Amino acid sequence: MMSKKFGMVALLGALVVTGIGSQVTAQSALQIGGQRANFGRRPVNPGFVPDPISVNIVSGGNIDARALGLGPGCVGYVTRQPDFIINLTRPSSFLRLYVTAGSDTTLLVNTANGQWRCNDDSFGGTNPTVDMPNAGAGQYDVWVGSYQAGVQARGQLHITELQSNHP
Repeated sequence: MMSKKFGMVALLGALVVTGIGSQVTAQSALQIGGQRANFGRRPVNPGFVPDPISVNIVSGGNIDARALGLGPGCVGYVTRQPDFIINLTRPSSFLRLYVTAGSDTTLLVNTANGQWRCNDDSFGGTNPTVDMPNAGAGQYDVWVGSYQAGVQARGQLHITELQSNHP
């Protein structure tokens, strides 16, 4: 009887350790809150002109975002390091990020308050859009992924406060 109880406790312990290990792996797979990005960083002051701000990027990487369990719409292949870092200097009532590229891209954003916002397709096409109403001040880490493994798309990341701007 004692060995059955010990076996059950060992099994439950292994399941707990496995679950915790996978969460740590998902959180450490992407560099969050760092100072370096593949295509730069910049401070953004709400009310910026011209609007949108556009940044040349290349999508893709070898990390499958879907496997990280970050939330709905967090798919595509990305690099460990963010593609771009936005430092929002003050809160903005509306902030939109979107990508324009010639192939299917995805967008992952770790917001200033640590939440994940992601999108694959928007506005009837294969370009992603992430809307953030009442965006708080702070650092936004942005990844532009490729929906398919091994694909790299040249495109632009756009930062806007205007709802009329979209892919």
